[in-house]
Amino acid sequence: MKRHNIIITTALAALCIGSVSSCVHQVIAQHLTRDVYPGDRPPHVIADAGGKPASQNWLRSDPVALPPSGNELSNIKYGSDGTPYGIPSNFAGIVTSPHSPYHQLDCQGCSANQRVWDPYTGKSFFIPRTYTVD
Repeated sequence: MKRHNIIITTALAALCIGSVSSCVHQVIAQHLTRDVYPGDRPPHVIADAGGKPASQNWLRSDPVALPPSGNELSNIKYGSDGTPYGIPSNFAGIVTSPHSPYHQLDCQGCSANQRVWDPYTGKSFFIPRTYTVD
């Protein structure tokens, strides 16, 4: 009978641990998963070609676009050469430019720490490292 209780207790403990890990997994996934961008995606960043933009197709800035919150702007990080990193957004494959007026840009296909160019300002920045589950 004692051995039977040990087996039941072990089975219950395994179930509890399994459900806890599932709950923990859900919480982690919620914080790591980014939302899908609503509507049409914003313009794509311009790739870097040896320290210069790969194209000169600059865009006009939207004068009525709202900037991101001050909290995001206060967290801009800079590379060793003084070039800023883009600001991660809540959307998969979207980054906010660290240059005023802080447009959201499509960065799909770019890798973390890659230098890219803001098509609105013509200024470069690095793609931030974001941990997402897409």
